[in-house]
Amino acid sequence: MQEIKVTYDGNMKTTATCGRSEIALKTDNSAESAASGTTCTPVDMFVTSLGACMLSIMGMMAAKRGLDISGATVAMTYTSDEATHRVTSVTVTFRLGGIELSDADKRMLKGAAKACPVGASISPDIEKNLVFEF
Repeated sequence: MQEIKVTYDGNMKTTATCGRSEIALKTDNSAESAASGTTCTPVDMFVTSLGACMLSIMGMMAAKRGLDISGATVAMTYTSDEATHRVTSVTVTFRLGGIELSDADKRMLKGAAKACPVGASISPDIEKNLVFEF
């Protein structure tokens, strides 16, 4: 089990470290919350983790088939409920243009994205829209 440690830095900012990684992740609340908005918000990180997980699972499955999807990108947008600030929907757009893929490869990559453990952990109340641009 890997430990993640988050420290409150004051002024609505945090610093997180993950296990043995020397990389620190910083968060700030949104500008709408009277914070400076200088880094990703915790909600941004939540949405980012979904896209990063999906793309890394796709990369792992592609490698097993001898495919290299380096250069593929994913862009995410989300909507939130104004009253509760809860995420209500996430749109994940995968861009794999310029990578030669068969129809079977495309189906496999779509399935890999849908098998992401982060996505499986998200409440079914949150609408997930996946867009694939091959």
